[in-house]
Amino acid sequence: MRTLAFLSVLLLCACEKIDFIDLVPADVVFKSPNGQTWMEAKCMARSGARATRTPVSWSVVDPTIAAVTSKGLLTPVADGETEVIAKAGDVEARATVQVIYVDRIEVEPKVLTLKEGEQSTHVKVRAFRKSGKELTDRKALYSSADRKIVQIVGDNALLPLDVGTTTVKIQVEGATTSLQVVVEPDKQKK
Repeated sequence: MRTLAFLSVLLLCACEKIDFIDLVPADVVFKSPNGQTWMEAKCMARSGARATRTPVSWSVVDPTIAAVTSKGLLTPVADGETEVIAKAGDVEARATVQVIYVDRIEVEPKVLTLKEGEQSTHVKVRAFRKSGKELTDRKALYSSADRKIVQIVGDNALLPLDVGTTTVKIQVEGATTSLQVVVEPDKQKK
C-alpha cells in the first residue's frame, strides 16, 4: 500500500512539466548580519500553469557569503556577492545575493576639544566595507560615557556642557569606534 502511494505521488510530480523557475525575490541585498529572507521558487510551465508539487533543491554559489536551507531560507554569512540557485530537475534559476556589511568605521577628529557652553558640533564618521569601499547609506549611533560633560543632541551633534574629558562611542551596525572629547573652561566667562 505504501509503495502504491509513493508511486502515485512520484507520477503526479513527474507529470508536472517545468519550463522555467521564477525566483522571488529576484535580487537580495543584506545590510546587516542578522538578516534573513525566504526565497520562493515558482516552478512554471510555458502555458502559465504553476507546478505546485515539484520538489526544489536550494544551493548557493559561494557558501562563505550566504547560506540557504533546504526550504529556501537565505541567511548572510560574510560581506560579498554570490548567487542563490533553485533547481527542479534539469531546470534552474539564480538570484543575485549581495551582503554589504560595515567592516570598520573611521571618525575625524579622533580627539575633539570644545569650550564649555559652546554650540553643538559634528564629527565626520565614515563607514567602510571589507573591500575598503565607503558606504554612505548607513546611520551612526552615538552615546556619551558622561552626559554631564557632553550630550548627544539633534542629528548626532556633540553639545559640551561641563569641563572634563569623556568618551563618545560611535557605532554603525556591528562596527564601533570611540572619540575622546575634552571640554575646556571658557576663559572669557567670568
